[in-house]
Amino acid sequence: MSYRTELRSLDTLAAHLPFSLDESERVNETYARYATKKRTPDAQMVDLWTYCYIRRYFLIKFIRSGGFRSSELEQVVESTYRKVDAARSQLKHNDRYAQWVSVVCRNAFYNFVSRRLRFAPLEDVAELEAPRADVELDVDSGALFVALAAAIDELPPFLQPTARMRYVENLSYEEIGRILGKRAPTIRSYIHKICQRFRRNRELALWAERYL
Repeated sequence: MSYRTELRSLDTLAAHLPFSLDESERVNETYARYATKKRTPDAQMVDLWTYCYIRRYFLIKFIRSGGFRSSELEQVVESTYRKVDAARSQLKHNDRYAQWVSVVCRNAFYNFVSRRLRFAPLEDVAELEAPRADVELDVDSGALFVALAAAIDELPPFLQPTARMRYVENLSYEEIGRILGKRAPTIRSYIHKICQRFRRNRELALWAERYL
């Protein structure tokens, strides 16, 4: 099965959720309710969303990158899911679960690519996607992410999934359009509106001037 075919199959699995994978507010509400009441239906929804989100994240990365083996996909998805499952009980803010999972995925992919580049044969290195300089994690990246996540949450609901996929998951316009079922001009219009709002955000001003 190709990655793209598997992505479509994953959409079918995710359709069992009462919300889409990118409705972070509803995901956070479900997780907060689960963390408080420990109800089985909420636990099942949280587990299903977490698995689908993580697998979709890495499927899209593997489609974009090329040069990765399917066995590596299974390994990185499993290890990331286990990391999330083991650490989520320690979350201090249950209403930020979706954003936290996206950061775990981003860090896991960065570490995966870094290790892959370090140990891959020289003839394979050209096929791999090197981590971009602007996604390296440093002292300021945590503060930037918090500001970015807050700014995304303040966007109108129809803009939030696009902003999250573009500026948290680093997806292309084409990938965002395919996932949302929107045409390219619509996605460009959404991004334009998002950028205008980010540039007016004092905490994001320097980042926006550099990257938007």
